[in-house]
Amino acid sequence: MKKFALSILVFAAFCTAWAAPLFIGYYPDWGKWHKPAYTVDKVPYNKLTHVLWSFITPNTDGTLKGDAADDPSALDSMVTLAHAAGTKVIVSLGGGGQSETFVPVARDNTLRQKFVANLVQYVADHNLDGLDMDWEFDKVPVPEQDTTAYSKLLTELREALPKDKSLSAALPCSPYYGKWFTAEVLVKNLDWLGFMTYDMTGDWDEKAMFDSPLYPHEGYTTWSWKETFDYWSKRGVPAEKMVFGIPSFGFQFEGANGPGKNFTKGKTNTISYAQIAKNTDWVFHFDSVSAEPYGVTENSYVTFEDPHSAAIKSRWVKDNGYAGIMVWEVSHDYIEGVGNPILDSIAVVLHEGTTSIGDFHKKRAVGTRLDASQLQNTQIKRVDALGKSVQSVGSEQRWKNRFEFRVER
Repeated sequence: MKKFALSILVFAAFCTAWAAPLFIGYYPDWGKWHKPAYTVDKVPYNKLTHVLWSFITPNTDGTLKGDAADDPSALDSMVTLAHAAGTKVIVSLGGGGQSETFVPVARDNTLRQKFVANLVQYVADHNLDGLDMDWEFDKVPVPEQDTTAYSKLLTELREALPKDKSLSAALPCSPYYGKWFTAEVLVKNLDWLGFMTYDMTGDWDEKAMFDSPLYPHEGYTTWSWKETFDYWSKRGVPAEKMVFGIPSFGFQFEGANGPGKNFTKGKTNTISYAQIAKNTDWVFHFDSVSAEPYGVTENSYVTFEDPHSAAIKSRWVKDNGYAGIMVWEVSHDYIEGVGNPILDSIAVVLHEGTTSIGDFHKKRAVGTRLDASQLQNTQIKRVDALGKSVQSVGSEQRWKNRFEFRVER
């Protein structure tokens, strides 16, 4: 009997270790205003393990505000569609630029308890599978009262939620904001930590950089996925709780013609992958060090993610045993008549055990780990956002211990 019990435990541990990674997609409640409208019926639920409705925030009296608080009909439809596909639905709380009401609510014991009670009731009323905290501090240094209030809110939410409901959080990837969060509280209370490994460049930088590089590349990156792992690992976050964020959008810099170049301040903007893929003005390239595609025109540069780079990063997550991938957000790569190329690519890698990037490229990509000596005898094809062969930047010797894809026609 003891041997049988031990066998069961070993088998359970084996299954857990080899469980498919999480694949989390944020759904923007403003998607209905897109042209064409991106409504809840367009979400590819069968590709995702979780879809996160964005956003609900607190009113200053502890009640809930947001489209789904005022009229939950679309959220209820999402729950029905998602659960039919075996996908879980979570509501995300806050969001960048709209987290200001957390401070007065979370600092006050009575208001915080009211907010928690309202959230728990909302989860029950709408058959949700959990909550995701996206309280984003708007500036540093963060007052100590706010970091304490964040920890109290997170702890009390975990205590109040039923045990079968998940609690997660979207978190900064670097120390700039990350140091204001208490890692011990995060690890204790969260099912997973979703690191926002994007927005690593923008108008705040001196040079136009890469937005979501897998590895650092001197002169082209300010932070990377690998550095995110190193930083949070040192702070005690286990690998099996780490979720990494893939953007389905890009940053466009006017006045720059490539990474590491000067740009015109005040002339940057975000642009969806769908818009990038359909823009014939871009000449696309791929940086083999950071695993980042980019496009250039005579006086403009865009750093973005595509199905190819998303597959590389998803393979990195899967092979290293991290918790999974999250995408901000699921409408950005939706192309009418095509679907969601980036989401499709990630889903194949995470859940089907291959690195095929689907019918969108009409090619099959096989993931390999190459070193510099192997490259001497290996022909590498690199593809852009539309599956065309492109140039690359950087020395081939920098390929050591990087992932690349051989493209087979």
